Amino acid sequence: MSLVTTETTTQPVTMVTIGVDTHSQLHHAAVLDQHGVLLADKEFTTDLPGYQQLLEWASSYGIINAAGVECTGSYGAGLTRYLLASGVDVVEVNRGHRLTRSRSGKNDAIDAEAAARKVISGECSSPAKNTTGTVEAIRNLYLLRDSAVKSRAAALVQLRDVLVTAPTGMRERFDAKTLEGKATQVRALRPDTSRLDEPEHAVKYALRELGRRIFNLTAEINTTEKHITRLVETVAPTTLALPQVGPVTVAQLLITAGQNIDRFPSEAAFARLCGVAPIPVSSGKTHRMRLHRGGNRRANRAIYLVTICRLRYDPRSQAYRDRKRAQGHSSADAIRSLKRFVTRELYYALKRDLSGKTLK
Repeated sequence: MSLVTTETTTQPVTMVTIGVDTHSQLHHAAVLDQHGVLLADKEFTTDLPGYQQLLEWASSYGIINAAGVECTGSYGAGLTRYLLASGVDVVEVNRGHRLTRSRSGKNDAIDAEAAARKVISGECSSPAKNTTGTVEAIRNLYLLRDSAVKSRAAALVQLRDVLVTAPTGMRERFDAKTLEGKATQVRALRPDTSRLDEPEHAVKYALRELGRRIFNLTAEINTTEKHITRLVETVAPTTLALPQVGPVTVAQLLITAGQNIDRFPSEAAFARLCGVAPIPVSSGKTHRMRLHRGGNRRANRAIYLVTICRLRYDPRSQAYRDRKRAQGHSSADAIRSLKRFVTRELYYALKRDLSGKTLK
């Protein structure tokens, strides 16, 4: 595979900034000096030798101030880890702006240069997540659990649908009140696999296999949750001790924040990432606020669940809701305000747990 190279100068400068457009097989990097002048761009393979060549090539133009890398959590994860281990500050760069692309077009060289310019201008300044510690281990376990939960839910729906269309005499045999109970009952079926051309035996076989699948997925979920709980108890005991905050919720918040939570300049920045930052939506005589609808929706969901559970069990939250209602606010307004308070409390708890720790 031929690598495309464009050189405009070979003279070293004092400070340079790297921009990288990441892909699965090749990364395209660009080097800009402190004045924003493009010095060179080049493609590199997405393996350890490629990372080493990229760093050596960029260093030949001067001292690296920072590297703006796209997709630091996916295609750029390996490069990000290598650069951080080499002492280079890595800034997370969002995908290209549509207006910029409409004016300048799009290719790998343009995207790499744009990534570097975003770092120089300060448009992108958030440090990339550190994915070399326990929080990254929790993320992988969480992905496994999340996949099993979705598969189990799909299998339960399929079980229900098969039972609805099953022969009448067979359907009445499974009298459990819940789908989980029915899944346990159908595991005892004994279909004749030599007669699967007959609908009755095919239905029995499908029900039994769905029941076994649900059983195995449930065991996988429970085992994975035990591993997640053990790691969360070690990494974030302060956060886990908060009322109505469970290990799965803490795991999601750790994944959202990252191991290097100091990359957030304030708890307000964390709130915005979680979609809990209030923004004005006033017009004329109407004056009100709503929560930012962007950000990480999984983290937003975790915070919402904590808030709802506190409204059910926590006297402080219940008193706050009643006070807001007495002031003429709706229950939805009270929940929005509580979500902001919960986010602030969770942020400082996570900061106490993660700051100053070397997690291995």
